[in-house]
Amino acid sequence: MTKPRALWLVREDLDVQRGGDTVQVHRTKSALEQLGVRIELRDIRETALDGFDVVHLWHLDRLWETLPICRRLERAAAPPGVLSTIYWPSDEFDRRGRHGLQGWLARRVGTERYQSLRNVQHNVLGVMRGRTRVFNSGLLRFRAGVRSVLDTVRVILPNSIEEKRVIEQRFGATPACVVVPNAVDSAVFHPLTGAPDDPPRAGVLCVGRIEPRKNQLALVRACRGLDETLTIIGTPGRHSGSYAERVRSEGGPNVRFLDPCAPEQLLAHYRSNLVHACVSWYETPGLASLEAGVCGCRLVLTPGGCTREYFGEHAVYADPACEKSIGEAVRLACSSRAPRPESRAWAAAYQWPAAAQRTLEGYELALATGR
Repeated sequence: MTKPRALWLVREDLDVQRGGDTVQVHRTKSALEQLGVRIELRDIRETALDGFDVVHLWHLDRLWETLPICRRLERAAAPPGVLSTIYWPSDEFDRRGRHGLQGWLARRVGTERYQSLRNVQHNVLGVMRGRTRVFNSGLLRFRAGVRSVLDTVRVILPNSIEEKRVIEQRFGATPACVVVPNAVDSAVFHPLTGAPDDPPRAGVLCVGRIEPRKNQLALVRACRGLDETLTIIGTPGRHSGSYAERVRSEGGPNVRFLDPCAPEQLLAHYRSNLVHACVSWYETPGLASLEAGVCGCRLVLTPGGCTREYFGEHAVYADPACEKSIGEAVRLACSSRAPRPESRAWAAAYQWPAAAQRTLEGYELALATGR
């Protein structure tokens, strides 16, 4: 059977403002190409859709990007669309964790109106900068815009069963679905041998952009007085420079900050640290936590998002709103009583070739499904 030719439309700053979706896009693309799928990756500004069997979109909540493409996918001759949703509701984060003007606005108007304003802002900036030619009035109503996207694409590709359930419950839509689990590069990330001469592990590690959603400020405060060193690897997220400065200023002598590094260097950090802590307001499920778990770190995780579906009882969970809860979770993870992930089982379940195979199944379902 001839493999489909897919057009991937991704956010234009994918490789500038790097995040988990950057890794997800590039690793899935590489693994799909190994299966014979032909992929052309472009940023999501207006582009021709002709000559492709499938159009693959990313991010359910970036309506200023996806809605204009969906309008074109509704045409009779357009190829079917699929969507990697990468979505989780931000209600709790908006109420309790978002900082600055954005936090004030989100609490003032509520999550849904805040998301509408965010989409309108991006659309207006796009018009001003010449990235798009029109203002999209559909952005004024976030829920209706999301529902329009879900009604247009043939298949959605969430990262978990729980993400699928949340989308159906929140937006009342039940599109065809193939769950595509996130993964790790097992050629790079794997545990030490377990031999007696393996170097001892020590310290707490946190890998990720430094921003309010990732909640490093609470982690820094919770780790005060801890005998272990806390290492934070990451750069400030977009519009999070002042937050990152605050995290650094409260760091103290037992906290060190490192810039992002190559996967091989990251592997060394995962192998040398005892615990990896990700106390974000939500994760889906957090690629750094997957990588750290596969490399043998004990895990402290947020319960927000689909983390329990991925990690189950092999992690310690902490309330991101409570510094005491975070501190207790880190101390437990550092103790001999802490659960630890089954690295070999994860290596089998969460690999990019498996994610690529599920994505291909989504393409085949989209091609077989009528409008």
